[in-house]
Amino acid sequence: MSTARFAVAAVLTGLIGLTGLTGCNLDDTSVSSTGATAAPGGAAAAGGASQGAKQAQYGEVLQVSKGGEVAATVSVAAPKAVPSFFSGFSKPTSGPAFATFMVSFTSAKAGFAVNPFDFFVRTPDGARVQPTIGCEPAFNAATLGQGEKYQGCLTIDAAHGVLVYASGLFGATGLVEWPGF
Repeated sequence: MSTARFAVAAVLTGLIGLTGLTGCNLDDTSVSSTGATAAPGGAAAAGGASQGAKQAQYGEVLQVSKGGEVAATVSVAAPKAVPSFFSGFSKPTSGPAFATFMVSFTSAKAGFAVNPFDFFVRTPDGARVQPTIGCEPAFNAATLGQGEKYQGCLTIDAAHGVLVYASGLFGATGLVEWPGF
């Protein structure tokens, strides 16, 4: 195999592997409301919304569709402020507290990938803040079986912002946004 062909094969293999690791799926992904509520949730002041993103409420159960078929449901509990983690060792850098969100998924079909990096917070000044370590049970990457439920806690080092679900590490367009906190 020539050097050029080997390089192309290595890059393609790396991209395919990265796609699997990040939960990034090249299928058409969309989100819609089921009309159900998972838990009581309050609405806070709305932040700057992305054009085309569904506006959701905390506790609302949403359907995630991939390729036109329902792949899973997702709900997010209202954020809680936590001043530090690990006995005060980990403290927020952007304000008085971390924002923590309990996220729940139920897979409708086998192979649905969840990943904490599918979520981010957009701050009032437009910065994108990815999750960090902190609350337990931590939200980790997983591939779910049909009917499997998954719940994990996201920790964000941002004093204010809007939680966004983009369904993919490289997703620049938010599919869903929850009220500002």
